[in-house]
Amino acid sequence: MTLVYIKRMLLLMGIPFILSGCSFLYDFSNVVGASITASSVVQGSASSIETEELDEETVQIYKIAEKTYLRGDVRTAIGLFQRAFELNPNNPQPMLRVGEILNKHGEPLAAGQAYRQVLAVDPLNVDAKRGLGIAFMKRGQIDLAIEQFSDGLAIEKNTKLLNVMGVAYDRKGERQTAQRYYLEGLEIDVNNLTLRSNYGLSMAYEGRHDEAIALLYPLSKDPKATIKHRQLLAMAYSLAGDFDAAEQTTRIDMDDRDVAKRMRYFHSLQPSEPSIAEKIDVIEVEPLSN
Repeated sequence: MTLVYIKRMLLLMGIPFILSGCSFLYDFSNVVGASITASSVVQGSASSIETEELDEETVQIYKIAEKTYLRGDVRTAIGLFQRAFELNPNNPQPMLRVGEILNKHGEPLAAGQAYRQVLAVDPLNVDAKRGLGIAFMKRGQIDLAIEQFSDGLAIEKNTKLLNVMGVAYDRKGERQTAQRYYLEGLEIDVNNLTLRSNYGLSMAYEGRHDEAIALLYPLSKDPKATIKHRQLLAMAYSLAGDFDAAEQTTRIDMDDRDVAKRMRYFHSLQPSEPSIAEKIDVIEVEPLSN
């Protein structure tokens, strides 16, 4: 089936036709609201899922789905990924993408259902276990998340799983346990920006301010660093009580209005609060691409 034919089929028959045969699938395309804009999708939206093992027809639909997602049409994209999974149900990659998108756009319950479909055909899929754990964590079910991450680590020890395990324990306020997982991940990849960032912020929460800033400051200057890394440094400054440095760091990426809003938030924080990590999305749940 050619790409032109698939595009013509979509234009003539629309996504409801594409989904009509998915009797064994949950219709995730109705979960995501229409308020998501293209600009909210494009940033960091490139999929890391490989398609080499998919047949040609499934690959073509997968590629159209990815382009549709990048245009901001999330519901149609999800429907197309579901169609790709229906065509090749023994290959979980398209459904992994559905779970990834749903987690990203604030639908962890539906994301969990997508990841369970993956685990139904591939019980040892560590990406699905990690994604399901993230869905649990987004719903505040930290112990269930840790269970999924532990299962994944028993199958394969990798930096992504070690990172989210550390995040989970940081959410519980168990800083030393969290830091052990970050350090274990850094033994595998010493230059991993996400692990280093989360390790530094965890130390800041613990009150080890000088150590945290010493780690996060040079990291924020790394050519691969993003606004999120710099905001981790700003958070560390604020937890240390250095609000001038926090404001200067924040101004690198934000205008006066956003700086004022962020600084009001920083001033409201109490470092001893165990739920502080849940109040601001600065600990990366989904690792940054390196």
